[in-house]
Amino acid sequence: MSLLEQGFRGLTSPTAFVRAGGFFENFLYGLQVAQGGMLPVYYNPTNRKSTMVATNDIGAEVATLLTGSTWSGQRIVEIGSMVTADEVAEQLGEVLNLAVKAFAIPRAGWAEAFEQFGIPKGHSGPAEEMFEAVNAGWMDLGVAGTEHVAGTTSARAVFEAASVNG
Repeated sequence: MSLLEQGFRGLTSPTAFVRAGGFFENFLYGLQVAQGGMLPVYYNPTNRKSTMVATNDIGAEVATLLTGSTWSGQRIVEIGSMVTADEVAEQLGEVLNLAVKAFAIPRAGWAEAFEQFGIPKGHSGPAEEMFEAVNAGWMDLGVAGTEHVAGTTSARAVFEAASVNG
């Protein structure tokens, strides 16, 4: 539970806390860098499932919460499906029409890799901590007392939409 959730616990109005997995959109760099058949990722091992979701699925669920049937109290909604970095790489390869394999960036190289993706030097700590937690299995679905909503948009669909629109 986050500090924000703790702070909102006392509200009397209906409140939904939405927890989403890692975003498929965070892999869009692969449309450029995976042309050689390798997708560098922070997930290690690459065949371990973790929670991932498309941002469209998050938006759709939040819209449903806001406009759907009336409810009261507090709800905790987890959005996403268990997917591996290997599966994301495979779906990227289908869009690029070439074989793509996920490659785990060695932990010692994370800060430099994040900086290459635009995080200012010395500010990659929070991203590094997040991926350490994901890799350790601390951020998976299924927390007691939560509602789970599986994602319906695949990584492939996100890559296809970006390659058409990009």
